[in-house]
Amino acid sequence: MYDLIHQKMINSSRFCVFARDYQIAESLLEAIMRHIRRYEHTDFNKKALLRKKKGRAVYVIFSSYGEREADLIYDKIKLLRAELSGFLDGIIVSHRRTGIRMDKTEKKAREAWEEVEIVISNSYKVPDMGNEKGKGADMRRALYYLNREKRGTAVGSDTVIVFLDADVLPEYFGAHFVLALSGAVMAGNDFARASFWREMGRIKKFLVQPLLSVIDHPCLGRLTEFHYPLAGEAAGTLKFFNSVGFWQRYGVETGINMELCRGDYKMADVNLGRYDHQHHSDLDIQKMAFGIIRTYLIQLYDYGIVRFSDGARISDIFRVSFIDERGRRQSRKFNLREKKYQPLKNML
Repeated sequence: MYDLIHQKMINSSRFCVFARDYQIAESLLEAIMRHIRRYEHTDFNKKALLRKKKGRAVYVIFSSYGEREADLIYDKIKLLRAELSGFLDGIIVSHRRTGIRMDKTEKKAREAWEEVEIVISNSYKVPDMGNEKGKGADMRRALYYLNREKRGTAVGSDTVIVFLDADVLPEYFGAHFVLALSGAVMAGNDFARASFWREMGRIKKFLVQPLLSVIDHPCLGRLTEFHYPLAGEAAGTLKFFNSVGFWQRYGVETGINMELCRGDYKMADVNLGRYDHQHHSDLDIQKMAFGIIRTYLIQLYDYGIVRFSDGARISDIFRVSFIDERGRRQSRKFNLREKKYQPLKNML
């Protein structure tokens, strides 16, 4: 019976939406309700991973914006170069300039390691992309760069890609970020997301965990097992990242999670310990929250899990109304529409 279920699952990646027979659908859903594997960062060390690596390439990709993270980028590259020599094959900085000239972040990255590769997101061309701004868009540009510029080298479908946020504070960052996340992928998982303790975490505490819990559906069940569902620190095989669609801006992590929940992927949650990064303004947090909710609802709609009626639709406009410190009424509107790009495998 299990072999039959498994074969049906392989033949239809969208089984949870389109299966006609409820009992078959229920069996299929139960067949993929595997728990997310959990790891501690202490489960991995450089010596053991070097033995396991066996020629497999490992790349770190940082995303940065303007000059605000210049010193943090310098510290991180310097540390990884010193502590992961022989293990790490390269570092790519996906950088968005605020001007037209080379800025401090680029200079500090080169100063930390002259072999670091910098992709200028403002101008790097990807065939199906324009000049769209956003974290997800810039992550995708870096992946396209890796696929195209490293063709014919040791980079292959099993290459491990580790995405790291540039704004993590130096007292929390360490080589264990890369070792633990890449180690979880080398352990046989397609994708690994970081988890950690941090004092703030407003998006996680007050939005993401309630949002993932409010709709009870088997396709979504595994996502609640991520301890930090939208952590920017994540790793996966190049094959995995080439197989999923990337959202342009705030929806990128949510979009990847939704692809995970409907696909036949092995996932891991990796505890990195204590963590903190530069904090965002309340307005930025609100924009992130809007983008996350919007992406989640669009994906639920596209997968047939929810439906709208009576003219309801998902809006692109985030509206803010408030009383300012002088007692005056204020209102603002932001167009936060974002694209979902096709998987890179469709165009490579």
